Amino acid sequence: MNNLDLQRKSLPKSPGVYTFKNNKGKIIYIGKANDLRKRVSSYFLKTSYNDPYYEEKIKEMVKEIDSIEYIVTENEKEAYILENIRIKNYLPRYNVFMRDSKSYPWVAIFYEEDFPRIRVVRNPENYSQNTVFIGPYTDKKEIIQILRDLRKTFPYCSCKKKLSKSKRPCLYYQLKLCPGPCISDISSKDYRGNIKEIELFLKGEKNLLVKQIQKKMEKAAESKDFEKAAFWRDKLQAIEHSTTSQNVLFENEENKDILGYYSDGEQKYFAMTIMHIREGRIMNKSSFIIDLKEKVIKKNEMFSSIMERFYLSSNPNLPITIVLPELYEGIELFRDVLMKSKSDFHIRVAQDKEFGLIRIARKNAKVIVEQEIKMLEIKLEDGELRIEILEQMKEILELPHIPRIIEGFDISNIEGTDATGSMVCFLEGKPYKKNYRHYKIRSKSTPDDVAMMREVIMRRYSMILEKNLELPDLILVDGGKGQLNAGVAVLKELGIDRVPIIGLAKKNEEIFLPNRKEPIQLPIESQVLKLFQHIRDEAHRFAVNLHKKQREKKMKGSVLDHIKGIGPSTRNKLLIRFGSVEGIKEASFDDIVNLVGIKIANKIKKELF
Repeated sequence: MNNLDLQRKSLPKSPGVYTFKNNKGKIIYIGKANDLRKRVSSYFLKTSYNDPYYEEKIKEMVKEIDSIEYIVTENEKEAYILENIRIKNYLPRYNVFMRDSKSYPWVAIFYEEDFPRIRVVRNPENYSQNTVFIGPYTDKKEIIQILRDLRKTFPYCSCKKKLSKSKRPCLYYQLKLCPGPCISDISSKDYRGNIKEIELFLKGEKNLLVKQIQKKMEKAAESKDFEKAAFWRDKLQAIEHSTTSQNVLFENEENKDILGYYSDGEQKYFAMTIMHIREGRIMNKSSFIIDLKEKVIKKNEMFSSIMERFYLSSNPNLPITIVLPELYEGIELFRDVLMKSKSDFHIRVAQDKEFGLIRIARKNAKVIVEQEIKMLEIKLEDGELRIEILEQMKEILELPHIPRIIEGFDISNIEGTDATGSMVCFLEGKPYKKNYRHYKIRSKSTPDDVAMMREVIMRRYSMILEKNLELPDLILVDGGKGQLNAGVAVLKELGIDRVPIIGLAKKNEEIFLPNRKEPIQLPIESQVLKLFQHIRDEAHRFAVNLHKKQREKKMKGSVLDHIKGIGPSTRNKLLIRFGSVEGIKEASFDDIVNLVGIKIANKIKKELF
């Protein structure tokens, strides 16, 4: 029994948070559990999952685990809170968190000061508890402009230094954008009242703000202080003007967040958009995109995981209600934790008009994903940039010349059956789909990625030599030393070992070269690394497509083909009518009889029902 097995088998059967580390002591994953031993053991004992994407990521992660640590908690709720705190602090490679989540701008109001300052900040958790945060916003320029406009109605001091008595006021005072606390032109009490009005406005609590100002205006009028009454009247008009352009969507003026999400078909990116409704109006929206590469998360858990990270990771201004497209298992725990901040808080599914906003939120999320993909394409379309990247690649790998033609190989072998290989070709940094090739693995029925990689490379370059076609300038294989050595052996056997070849391992995105002991590890922002990743991901996508088609064909045909009396014509008729074997199972017996007759229908019933 190895050390890792001893660690997991000796874990307590208690609620808590577990941490996986690699052989360098780096935290790669943090999770919570109601039963630590059971949850951690599931990663090592379960061999197949319904979600192939999740299964692939789990297997990658488990290979990297070197040690397990844990913290026991009193209950699952404590574990839930602690998990979020630790993920936020360590940002493990396989966990999901918002891209650049630390960098979203917030409006901060520093109430611990006599004359509270207003600043745009990042990382709310770094400030004192007496600071109020409003946000987050996705665009810093947008919130700065809002504050500039707001200052005309609610003047405030923007001095960054500590306030001290001054004989002369600043320019902002002359422009009526600052009430002059530095020259004692306003008391701390009145100044704080002004700042409180700014807070209400930014939070979207317009009705409460209007009521407060109306009271002040009426009080001034009753005291015959008409100049002060006019001052409050002008403020009211400015507030009304600032909100007239916002459409009222809901008569009940409930404060709520409406959420929508979108994931691209290849599961590279996941985006979430939150429509912030305050007093019946759309105040603003927040959008987040997650790069899903390497993240260990099930398809049906993406939305819940990312939503919870958002609401628990910072200090957002919680609405009364969060409205979702659908509820999910475990949402009660999330709700209970948030209710500590707001006792009347609740979560529910969309109703009536809200479905329209769910669609809008989803559309916004989809646009963000499409923009991300398009930006990558645009970067690769830029001829000068591509040549520059290839020049850098030549220098890093010490190639004899620019790798004009790069061929990438991948094996798709999710459950050890229907294994397929793929080869993609990139010409001057761009996909050249005319030269893409699929390979059905012939050599083995049991999973052996190295042997299968050897077979595919052998078949590819045997054909190239036979037909006297152009060899690539660089070969990239998906994998580490094993796959690379298999490729090197094939090239040597074929007498073309002059062709450069590298391996790109998913673990830490390391680049392996022949005759070099230590791998190369490029910075995560390196354009060369991004191109290598693009080639590998494209090869994987292409391999998975054939893999799916093979499995679907096998699944479609396998059950029906074993039923005596059903030939290709009858099978196709059934699949066209009912869509799949599952569709046939769900169909009524009468419908099957009407399509293929009582005799065959009885045989189908016997086999499938």
